[in-house]
Amino acid sequence: MEENNKKRRIIIVIVLLLVTNIITFIFTNAGSLLLGNKVILNADSQETANGINKLLELKKQIGEEYYKNVDDETLMEGAIKGMFGSLNDPYSTYFTNKEFKTYMELATGVYEGVGIVVTEDDNGFTTVIAPQKGTPADEAGIKTGDKIMKVNGEDVSTLGSEEVVMRVKGPADTTVDLSLARGDELIDFTLTRKAIEAKTVDSRMIGNTGYIQISEFTNNTATDFKTQLEALLAQNVTGLVIDLRGNPGGGVNEAVSIADRLLGKTIIVYTIDKEGKRTDYNSDDTQSLQLPMVVLIDGGSASSAEILAGALQDTGAATLVGTKSYGKGIVQEVIGIKDGGGFKVTNSEYFTPNGNSINKKGLEPNVVIEANDFMKNNVFTAAEDVQLQKALETLENSQQ
Repeated sequence: MEENNKKRRIIIVIVLLLVTNIITFIFTNAGSLLLGNKVILNADSQETANGINKLLELKKQIGEEYYKNVDDETLMEGAIKGMFGSLNDPYSTYFTNKEFKTYMELATGVYEGVGIVVTEDDNGFTTVIAPQKGTPADEAGIKTGDKIMKVNGEDVSTLGSEEVVMRVKGPADTTVDLSLARGDELIDFTLTRKAIEAKTVDSRMIGNTGYIQISEFTNNTATDFKTQLEALLAQNVTGLVIDLRGNPGGGVNEAVSIADRLLGKTIIVYTIDKEGKRTDYNSDDTQSLQLPMVVLIDGGSASSAEILAGALQDTGAATLVGTKSYGKGIVQEVIGIKDGGGFKVTNSEYFTPNGNSINKKGLEPNVVIEANDFMKNNVFTAAEDVQLQKALETLENSQQ
């Protein structure tokens, strides 16, 4: 009898120790929170648990105290957007279902709107990287560096670029009023939206030189580039000018694929994440272009445009002509979530083959030449394009 009681006491002690250890682990390592009196959830830290408890308490207070009814979904979406906003990174953002659909449309190059590619500057203003060629924004004269201050009379200067894009986009054949700051001047535009399927590659012969313009990098850009390059090569070109001016970037893989066609076996670009992990993007030796090349860049050349230009410059395959590029040298991953929304988050920084970081620095051209005042204020021909003429001159000199 005494032996049985002793065994029971040992078992109880063991059970109590196990329960105590489990509770201690949950509270010290994972954090916890109570929803009502029914569910206990584990968080990844006590700070996270405290934050979620605070969020739910404040949500409750808003529901009780705010003078208007606000639905739960609106409050929670706003809280999630605020979490991404706290990163102070204009390229990391959360998308609602509608916003994510819009973003993916832009990524493929097919959407309804006015054709402006934007970012946020260090002060939070939505700033034009470049208008897309042949779009209402391009035809109206909107320029790189313009800041969108109002949409249809609403002050959007502090809303963030994603909110501004949602307001600017809309059904084809409808109009949108924009007020843009250009230096100290505020300029008003009324634009008619249209269905836009971005034509990202255009080419022609200039004398014996092949000229290819890439306006941005969308899903078919690399395929179109290679097709048009082959057509130029069939005409026995003696050199190639690649025009990346005003190109805001886009898909990294498209830029890498184009570089792979132009370069021999080499590193095109590499990325490094916060853990120091390096990922190389390489070209193989199956194809390369054995022709002198010049690449045109300016302040509107960003992201994937800088990847392509940087690879061609660092490997000595091309000379850069124009002005310093935009300086977007960080990489975003786009992830969809179960409810149809999604997010993009900066996960690494990229470097040119020689190990140069471009972020907030840009690429320095080998030959610097500014667009003149006539080009800035008028529609101009190839003969009036002083930067293109300098590119052709540079190409000719390299062949002598």
